[in-house]
Amino acid sequence: QQAALLYTLFGMTPDASAAPRRSERKPVRKAIVLMIDEGNQDAGHPGMTVDLSDHGARVEAAAALTPGQTLTLVQPDDPSSSLRCMVVWAGDVASDGHDHVGLEFLDSSADNQEN
Repeated sequence: QQAALLYTLFGMTPDASAAPRRSERKPVRKAIVLMIDEGNQDAGHPGMTVDLSDHGARVEAAAALTPGQTLTLVQPDDPSSSLRCMVVWAGDVASDGHDHVGLEFLDSSADNQEN
Protein backbone atom coordinates (compact mmCIF):
# COMPACT_ATOMS: atom_id res chain seq x y z
CA GLN A 1 0.00 0.00 0.00
CA GLN A 2 2.85 2.43 0.80
CA ALA A 3 4.45 2.03 -2.64
CA ALA A 4 1.11 2.64 -4.36
CA LEU A 5 0.47 5.70 -2.19
CA LEU A 6 3.96 7.05 -2.82
CA TYR A 7 3.29 6.76 -6.54
CA THR A 8 -0.06 8.59 -6.35
CA LEU A 9 1.02 11.07 -3.68
CA PHE A 10 4.40 11.99 -5.04
CA GLY A 11 4.37 10.77 -8.66
CA MET A 12 7.33 8.45 -8.28
CA THR A 13 8.05 4.75 -8.09
CA PRO A 14 10.32 3.14 -5.51
CA ASP A 15 13.99 3.36 -6.48
CA ALA A 16 15.99 0.19 -5.80
CA SER A 17 19.38 1.61 -6.80
CA ALA A 18 22.24 1.26 -4.35
CA ALA A 19 23.17 4.48 -2.54
CA PRO A 20 25.03 5.41 0.65
CA ARG A 21 21.64 6.03 2.29
CA ARG A 22 19.00 3.31 2.76
CA SER A 23 17.20 4.95 -0.14
CA GLU A 24 17.84 7.95 -2.36
CA ARG A 25 16.23 11.29 -1.48
CA LYS A 26 14.45 13.02 -4.33
CA PRO A 27 13.34 16.66 -4.22
CA VAL A 28 9.52 16.73 -4.27
CA ARG A 29 7.33 19.77 -3.53
CA LYS A 30 3.76 18.61 -2.83
CA ALA A 31 1.03 19.88 -0.53
CA ILE A 32 0.17 17.49 2.30
CA VAL A 33 -1.80 17.44 5.53
CA LEU A 34 -0.25 16.13 8.74
CA MET A 35 -2.92 14.49 10.89
CA ILE A 36 -1.59 14.66 14.45
CA ASP A 37 -3.29 12.80 17.26
CA GLU A 38 -4.00 15.54 19.81
CA GLY A 39 -6.01 14.20 22.73
CA ASN A 40 -9.19 12.54 21.57
CA GLN A 41 -9.18 13.88 18.00
CA ASP A 42 -6.89 14.27 15.04
CA ALA A 43 -5.80 17.80 14.18
CA GLY A 44 -4.87 18.51 10.56
CA HIS A 45 -1.93 20.79 9.83
CA PRO A 46 -1.06 21.80 6.26
CA GLY A 47 2.48 21.20 5.12
CA MET A 48 4.69 20.71 2.10
CA THR A 49 7.12 17.95 1.22
CA VAL A 50 10.73 19.01 0.63
CA ASP A 51 12.20 15.67 -0.36
CA LEU A 52 11.18 12.03 -0.36
CA SER A 53 12.74 8.58 -0.21
CA ASP A 54 11.34 5.06 -0.04
CA HIS A 55 11.68 5.15 3.76
CA GLY A 56 10.62 8.67 4.68
CA ALA A 57 10.22 12.32 3.84
CA ARG A 58 11.40 15.74 4.88
CA VAL A 59 8.47 18.12 5.24
CA GLU A 60 7.93 21.69 6.30
CA ALA A 61 4.90 22.63 8.40
CA ALA A 62 3.84 25.18 10.98
CA ALA A 63 2.95 22.37 13.42
CA ALA A 64 5.22 21.91 16.44
CA LEU A 65 6.47 18.33 16.14
CA THR A 66 8.89 16.40 18.32
CA PRO A 67 10.97 13.27 17.66
CA GLY A 68 9.11 10.07 18.51
CA GLN A 69 5.71 11.57 17.75
CA THR A 70 3.50 9.60 15.35
CA LEU A 71 1.19 11.11 12.75
CA THR A 72 -0.55 10.37 9.49
CA LEU A 73 0.49 12.04 6.24
CA VAL A 74 -2.48 12.66 3.92
CA GLN A 75 -2.70 13.98 0.36
CA PRO A 76 -5.36 16.75 0.33
CA ASP A 77 -6.91 15.70 -2.98
CA ASP A 78 -7.11 12.02 -1.94
CA PRO A 79 -7.84 11.85 1.81
CA SER A 80 -8.58 8.11 1.60
CA SER A 81 -4.85 7.48 1.03
CA SER A 82 -2.54 7.97 3.97
CA LEU A 83 0.88 7.04 5.35
CA ARG A 84 1.55 6.45 9.05
CA CYS A 85 4.82 8.16 10.03
CA MET A 86 7.07 8.84 12.99
CA VAL A 87 9.01 12.07 13.50
CA VAL A 88 12.71 11.17 13.64
CA TRP A 89 14.13 14.69 13.81
CA ALA A 90 12.87 18.27 14.00
CA GLY A 91 14.60 21.59 13.34
CA ASP A 92 15.93 23.59 10.39
CA VAL A 93 13.52 26.52 10.31
CA ALA A 94 12.77 27.60 6.73
CA SER A 95 12.76 31.22 5.58
CA ASP A 96 8.96 31.33 5.91
CA GLY A 97 9.21 30.34 9.57
CA HIS A 98 7.98 26.78 9.07
CA ASP A 99 9.89 23.97 10.74
CA HIS A 100 11.47 21.17 8.72
CA VAL A 101 10.98 17.69 10.14
CA GLY A 102 12.18 14.25 9.12
CA LEU A 103 9.52 11.56 8.92
CA GLU A 104 10.03 7.80 8.74
CA PHE A 105 7.27 5.76 7.12
CA LEU A 106 5.98 3.12 9.53
CA ASP A 107 4.31 0.87 6.96
CA SER A 108 6.25 -2.37 6.59
CA SER A 109 7.96 -3.25 3.32
CA ALA A 110 6.07 -6.57 3.32
CA ASP A 111 2.83 -4.60 3.04
CA ASN A 112 4.35 -2.58 0.18
CA GLN A 113 5.08 -5.69 -1.86
CA GLU A 114 1.58 -7.09 -1.43
CA ASN A 115 -0.14 -4.05 -3.03
